[in-house]
Amino acid sequence: MVSPETIKSHRWDARLGRGNNVGRRLLAFLEQLSARNDTIHFLCPDELTTDQLQDLLLGINERRPRLRMSLCSTIDGSFAPSAITADPNLAIVQIQWHVRGALPDLGFFKAFSRAGIWNHLLLNDVNASLENCRKIASHPNIIHSWRKPCSGDRAYKANETYGQVRPLPGRPLWQTVSHPVSRFVMVDRWTKDLVRRLRVDSDGDSLFSVGASLAYHFLPPDRLPDGCLEEICAMVAAGGTVATTHVRFNLQRAHLIGYAEEKGVIVANSSLKNPRPEYIEAVHGQSGLDLTGFVERGYTSVRPEYRGLGIGTKLLEGLTQRAGDRKIFSVIAEDNSATKIIAMRNRTCKVATYYSEKAGKPVGIWMPAWLIDTHGRRMS
Repeated sequence: MVSPETIKSHRWDARLGRGNNVGRRLLAFLEQLSARNDTIHFLCPDELTTDQLQDLLLGINERRPRLRMSLCSTIDGSFAPSAITADPNLAIVQIQWHVRGALPDLGFFKAFSRAGIWNHLLLNDVNASLENCRKIASHPNIIHSWRKPCSGDRAYKANETYGQVRPLPGRPLWQTVSHPVSRFVMVDRWTKDLVRRLRVDSDGDSLFSVGASLAYHFLPPDRLPDGCLEEICAMVAAGGTVATTHVRFNLQRAHLIGYAEEKGVIVANSSLKNPRPEYIEAVHGQSGLDLTGFVERGYTSVRPEYRGLGIGTKLLEGLTQRAGDRKIFSVIAEDNSATKIIAMRNRTCKVATYYSEKAGKPVGIWMPAWLIDTHGRRMS
């Protein structure tokens, strides 16, 4: 899968690892080794402090070296990765983060991921709780690989589940190619985005990329295959953004349900629900908006491994095309910035806001742009 690599070790003078500008001195040392040994790939096993890492980043921005590096660093919550830019010539391919204290907010790692860096987390007994593992596993676009103190399959149990839905077939490639050198070379050759989507199939002999063979279905509830409604209810619950009390009831009386599957497993879903008369009356009383004859797009859930592939957009387009003469709206909490950004990308606009007693916060009513005239009013 990855061709054998010749590995040669070089000693880093301990005196160079003390004082100021350690990162820049390390960079100069690697450039000298590159010239002497006719190579550009370096794995540095010694852990850098976050101050040293930031100094290295500043040196990279200044010098633009022709190097490819895999680094190790401790986590320091005071470090703000301001020196990271989305530059394909950044030179850093992978960082192995040693998390010794509390797990930082995952937003800490976003800038590194956006710059094309593979984030690998090394957890310890303090921070390897089931809650943290589930949090990490639900953001594979930010934390690309990770390891708990225990070995074997137990280390990855939380990464194989999304709530109570069926696990995906096989396992992520990074769990099989676990040596840091092999992972470093693989990510550099194939790119971070491709490697994080590759899985070793259940037969153990072949690879597949998630999202490569998706099938989309749009059906009324009474025509869903056996077990499909239960799986979609589990998907909605796993998303964790809506109360699950009436999910099954609402889906059973929905106008249409859309879902995407791959290798026999549902990986995303959305639906056009028929709003209850009480809801229509409550919204009209608070916002003046009459939703009679509308269907609500909701209960959208996409498995973490499949996010960023445009699946939600395709489900929205498919549901919209099949809505007939029904007009569509969706409800988005005012504090849900991520979903609002996605809604705007999908050419939908907010037309009203009201306070939801059930959610305990303000929410907005959003509609496709073609339903709204230039004055922001619903088109008749």
